[in-house]
Amino acid sequence: MSLDNRYLEVAESINKKIESMIKTMTKSVESIAKTLDAISKQITDSFKYLDFSWFDEIGKELEKVEDDIIQFKTIIVRLGYPPHEDMPVSDIRRIVADYNEFGEEYVKKYLDDLMFEIYDEKYLDDILLKWEQTKLLSSRISILRNVIKCHNQQMYNASIPTLLPQLEGIIVDAFQHKGELRGHHLGVYLKHLLIKPNEEESYSFEDAIHIYYMQHILVHFEHGKEIRSEVSRHAILHGGLTNYGSRENSLKLILLFDFLSDCVSKITEETIVAAKKEVQENNNNKKKKNK
Repeated sequence: MSLDNRYLEVAESINKKIESMIKTMTKSVESIAKTLDAISKQITDSFKYLDFSWFDEIGKELEKVEDDIIQFKTIIVRLGYPPHEDMPVSDIRRIVADYNEFGEEYVKKYLDDLMFEIYDEKYLDDILLKWEQTKLLSSRISILRNVIKCHNQQMYNASIPTLLPQLEGIIVDAFQHKGELRGHHLGVYLKHLLIKPNEEESYSFEDAIHIYYMQHILVHFEHGKEIRSEVSRHAILHGGLTNYGSRENSLKLILLFDFLSDCVSKITEETIVAAKKEVQENNNNKKKKNK
């Protein structure tokens, strides 16, 4: 047999094997396709007999949860705590239900203990770890470590006045403020940091934090007159309030700082520019009035 004929036989043999493999694969694919088609038909037929009314119930329950969360933000500020996004939904709903049914004083009786249970020493250590990983807080991290350490060691007279100036400090850093910081400057920065008028949500955690900061931290203070907040920055740092050193007050400021630090870490250049523009316009208007 010639070499050419041998090559032809080998080629023909290979070709037959390939054709056989293709036929086998085609049959397998057809079989798989038929099986998948049958499964698909069974699933489709099953859905015809399913009752989807429970979807409506889930939707109604989710609406109730959303309503409770919105109401919670108002209630928790009224009770003296800054709202915090890590509060479990079950506890949020409990507070709202009890507040509506039994009133403010009823919730006050257990609120502190509930907050201490949720935001325990382990949780605060986790908060500190997060702060240590936040670039904007790097220059303050040794101070913040001492705050958490003092709080965990029940040294609240130390943790509170140490943390209060840092609230203002991170806002100054975020907006790159230069020169003297007046109260109206801080108000503008807080507004741009926390209030988002274009957001669809009618009352966000940021809105509630803004109200808390203005009503509890920056509340007006004068020596010899009634002090309207246990965490008033001016009353504590100017020596007008001396019995501020409690576990709950220390926790309130830690939670407030934590929320604000999350906000400033996500601040945009657009927000910074808009705030600085408003501050400059306010300064120019004041100069005109003083002429």
